[in-house]
Amino acid sequence: MQKQQGLSLVEIMVSLVAAMILTAGVIQIYSANKQTYRAAEASARLQENGRFAMELLGRGIRRGGYQGCAGSARTLVDTRNDTTGFLYNFGTPIQGFEATSNTAWTPTVDASITSPRGGSDIVTIRGAFDGESSITGSGDPSNCNSADLIIASATGFNAGDIAIAGNCARASIFQVTGFTAGTGTGTVAHGTTGASPGNATADLGTCYAGNGDLARMTTRSYYVRTAAGGPALYRQDGTAAPEELVEGVEDMQILYGVDTDLNPDGAANQFVRANDLSVAAWRNVASVRISLLLRSPEDNVTAAPQTYTFNGATVTAGNRRLHRVFTTTIGLRNLLP
Repeated sequence: MQKQQGLSLVEIMVSLVAAMILTAGVIQIYSANKQTYRAAEASARLQENGRFAMELLGRGIRRGGYQGCAGSARTLVDTRNDTTGFLYNFGTPIQGFEATSNTAWTPTVDASITSPRGGSDIVTIRGAFDGESSITGSGDPSNCNSADLIIASATGFNAGDIAIAGNCARASIFQVTGFTAGTGTGTVAHGTTGASPGNATADLGTCYAGNGDLARMTTRSYYVRTAAGGPALYRQDGTAAPEELVEGVEDMQILYGVDTDLNPDGAANQFVRANDLSVAAWRNVASVRISLLLRSPEDNVTAAPQTYTFNGATVTAGNRRLHRVFTTTIGLRNLLP
């Protein structure tokens, strides 16, 4: 038998072409599967971020105006020197800022809200959100109205905090001027010395020892802010540093449902923007309708820039990220008549 002595040039070229076709097919399948996986993963993260953002906003805004048992039906004493400043105006449980341009909001944004993203709305809520604890005693039973409060918690309060003590009949708002932690208890001072705004008097108007709870009052703002990782939803409590909540939030637009009935029933009759509401009208806000525009964390997910509709306008994205709009309406249960 004659043995093979090698391959001809034609045979080598045919083999190379066949191998190249096979390799190109494998690469094409791998690339398509990888792109499908990236798109599916981006969509999943987008939906997860959207649901989480709506959950956080709903939970926070729904609690706006909360001041404990019986709410606004109680007799309220406020001992603070400043009760109308932006950070201390707990008589206005909700307040919004409408973005009228990329650099302006109506009304003008308070300086405590740092670096908001232009063109995106801002919402501020006020109320008792955390630190709630039972008042178990008084530092001086013979002068209970003005004495330090003893609570059943060794944490949750610091000097400078605004707090509300109350029961179902009465409530008192004051500034904490000192806090001393004990073993399972804490002592809250509320004298007339301390940081701004300070207290005009230490007299809370009633004795809450053994008959009341204490909670920390907060002015909390939600807004979109651009950081190193891109735009995101932020929350800011008072003058504390803003905290990033959800990445990829590009824009937030808000409408406020106003109860315009002569005898308010807690149901919105119309939805308006923040710049359409007077200072007094904020007390008639019954619900908040929020729309968020979210984008996927990764770029080059879509084959071409995505076109979407947001805030009544059709927009073509300037990138190849996935975009999605999330909308929800949140009732303000603590503002009901």
